Amino acid sequence: MKKYLLLLITGFLFISSVKNVSASTSTDPNFKVAFIGDSSAGSNFQNVLNLIKQEGAQMVLHQGDFDYSAGPQIWMDKINTTLGANFPYLGSDGNHDNWDTDGYAAFFKDRLVKMGLPAPSGNLPPSYSAVYKGLKIIFSKENGDPAFLQSQLAGNTHTWKICSWHKNMNAMQVGGKGDEQGWPDYETCRQNGAIVATGHEHTYERTKTLSSIQNQTVDSSCSDPKNVCVAPGRTFVFVSGLGGNGIRNQDRCLPTTYPYGCKGEWASVYTSDQAGAYGALFITFNYQGNPNRAHGYFKDINNKVVDEFDILTTGGSGGTIPPVTISQSPSNPPISGSGKPGDANGDNLVDGQDYVIWLQNYNTQASGAAKGNFDGNGVVDGQDYVIWLNNYNK
Repeated sequence: MKKYLLLLITGFLFISSVKNVSASTSTDPNFKVAFIGDSSAGSNFQNVLNLIKQEGAQMVLHQGDFDYSAGPQIWMDKINTTLGANFPYLGSDGNHDNWDTDGYAAFFKDRLVKMGLPAPSGNLPPSYSAVYKGLKIIFSKENGDPAFLQSQLAGNTHTWKICSWHKNMNAMQVGGKGDEQGWPDYETCRQNGAIVATGHEHTYERTKTLSSIQNQTVDSSCSDPKNVCVAPGRTFVFVSGLGGNGIRNQDRCLPTTYPYGCKGEWASVYTSDQAGAYGALFITFNYQGNPNRAHGYFKDINNKVVDEFDILTTGGSGGTIPPVTISQSPSNPPISGSGKPGDANGDNLVDGQDYVIWLQNYNTQASGAAKGNFDGNGVVDGQDYVIWLNNYNK
């Protein structure tokens, strides 16, 4: 009994150490957002809009470069005709966009009003923020605005937060773009546990979980390319620039197949070298009843899914760990595919990666250690957590 009480206390301390106990606000259940950039306003963009409608996205976040030279009104008309004049559609100012004179500031301000959100009395600045369906979104202007980002993120209690801007840093894309946005934007968002969404380079690429974006440091406790973690101090970055205006090749971090080069930071790359096609990244937040889980995939206009992954928020101002309920000590014999109780990923170690797998499946019906069900009772619950904790780092 004393040992069991110690486990409960240790478990409570472990969970408390990776979460902020203040109340958090998640998104509406299964809230699906499409991310695109660099679209122009031609037939390719139309095909991407058709895809967004087909996939049932409830909102679009456009990471800049809207119409190029096709004409702002043509771009706006395509959105209104395909998705609807009241459809939630917000964007970041790009280097090919005349934010005020081409009417983009007015377009997005009008969208805020139609979404039932507050809008400024004057022109909408290129750095602005919104909360829609529980998703906190902060847009940063060209070449960076870290002070604005920090003002919006400090102490924020939303579970899911998006930092959106257009430009890149050279190391945060695989093409030929230079250092433009500035590292402070990236690092401010990482420190506050916000996902970083960019465009500019006409490709798609996504990082693994990074504990330092500037140094491209992969978080060793959450390094699986298909499972990323978001919390204060760690996040991931993506470029979704296949909105319709040309597709570029992979210049950096060769080879063109996984595992890619550089520092091993890239989880997925889709460029002309991978026979890339136009498409969008879709992320569903508060996925399948878990407010701390999201599911992402990039699909092109040929209906090919080229990247698919899960996201878990594991703590901090905006994230919470679900409470662990343990009514009795484990009665079923621990099981594990590798023979080591608590080892979910089969690497013969019981560590933080196994905890993340358990947490992703917590309170669901699942069988097998690979899903975090270590006692074999068919439910991922607190008993499995105790088994993991008993064997942690052994």
